[in-house]
Amino acid sequence: MATRSGRNLSNGDLQGAADAEKEMLLNNDSEPEEDTLFDRPTSADGQLHIDGKISSVRIQIKEVTDVMRDNVQRVMERGDRLEDLQLASDRLTSAGDEFREAAKRAQRRAWMQHMRTRIIIAIITITAILCIIVLDIWVLYLVVR
Repeated sequence: MATRSGRNLSNGDLQGAADAEKEMLLNNDSEPEEDTLFDRPTSADGQLHIDGKISSVRIQIKEVTDVMRDNVQRVMERGDRLEDLQLASDRLTSAGDEFREAAKRAQRRAWMQHMRTRIIIAIITITAILCIIVLDIWVLYLVVR
């Protein structure tokens, strides 16, 4: 067992730990509750049982960490997709507004052209009627004379 800063560590703990974790375990002072836990006398069989529990807890922690990393990645991707959807929605809104304005302009143009056509037809009709009336009056004038 390695002893440092009042903490007892098994060789299995040191071998199984990553370099950064080893340094943290050896350099950091432990809390009083941890000191009493690690200072308890254990038999060789009990130490293997504790090492097995520690390794299973480490495996569980690694699994939970992997799941959390995956969840964080999914949340970030979801955020990116939401931003893309927001941009697409903004583009569609502006395109819809432009389309609405263009449709109003086209409708006004069509109405104006329709009115021009009606005015032209009315002018032609009035002109034709006036010509007929003027010719009839002229003919009557010539006949009466």
